[in-house]
Amino acid sequence: MVLPTTYVSGLLLLLAALVCLGSWPTLFKAAGRWRFELFYIDFAVAALIVAVLAAVTVGTLGSEMAFTDRMLVAGRSAQVFAVGAGVVFNLGNMLLLAAISLLGIAGAVPLGVGLALILACVLNFRAGNVFVLVAGIVALLITVVLAAAACRLRDIVVAAAAPKRAAKPGTKTSAAPGKAKTKKNAKGIIAAVLSGIPLGLFYPLAHRAMAGDFGLGPYAGVLLFAVGVLASTIVFNFYFLNIAIDGGALTFGAYFRGNARQHLLGMSAGALWAIGALCAALGAVVPDATGLSPALRVALPFFAGLLAVVWGLAAWKEFRGAAANARASIALTTVFFAAGLALAAIGIAG
Repeated sequence: MVLPTTYVSGLLLLLAALVCLGSWPTLFKAAGRWRFELFYIDFAVAALIVAVLAAVTVGTLGSEMAFTDRMLVAGRSAQVFAVGAGVVFNLGNMLLLAAISLLGIAGAVPLGVGLALILACVLNFRAGNVFVLVAGIVALLITVVLAAAACRLRDIVVAAAAPKRAAKPGTKTSAAPGKAKTKKNAKGIIAAVLSGIPLGLFYPLAHRAMAGDFGLGPYAGVLLFAVGVLASTIVFNFYFLNIAIDGGALTFGAYFRGNARQHLLGMSAGALWAIGALCAALGAVVPDATGLSPALRVALPFFAGLLAVVWGLAAWKEFRGAAANARASIALTTVFFAAGLALAAIGIAG
């Protein structure tokens, strides 16, 4: 399999990971009123297709062992860890996408990813990193509080501006638009917070499966990770389609009522995510002799979360028209998120 062996190749892979992992949520926004559960079916299928194509092509070339040989060397336990990491990650990612459907990218990502990184920092305390990790955790905690406040402040303005609806005689009083918006944002904040738990727990499983001389390596590791993503998508969607986080209950048949553009956007998002995940995994195995900083290897994939927030604010104008205090809160969220990401990366990398 082909692996990066120079500083430039490693840096380019990490930059590609940043762009891909930070950009795929915009394709969900572009899909319009397409439910996240249905969008995610295409996402998971495309992710596995890309992982398979990468493994059977680039993963079999070069002087290193082919991905099939790495799977044999690593053994069953590593394979189970890789699939399990995909399942854990997928639960968090689906919840995050649910939160994005309710709060937007700029509101949901700092909440979910911020909490995930707090959990990752707590699990990676080591001598020499304590002060940097504590600073990163504090910045990320402030990020989470500010992001929730920004969503609530935007919600309060909408609720205050919403006109009251008079009920027709003989009918139940309908909920005001502001009240519906308040309930929707509350559900979004809960979904984002819950997404942070599995997103903060999957990495140790993935690292145990892929890293080391007897690990799966990037190609086999991402392939089995994607298997876990697709398999768990089918299982989790039995739940998500019925509880209907955003909208009414659906069946799997609703997937076939989507148009070609919606399916294409879902497939493109999954392909983009898989390319980003593979680039991040390849960037992590660049030899230390190249001089590529460990902190940089961690920081660039982390900053994908910040790029996603920028997409939400700049491209989708998610806080356009919000009150000044809501815009100030989301601006501070972005600043503290950037600081927390940088400090967490330095702290974790050592």
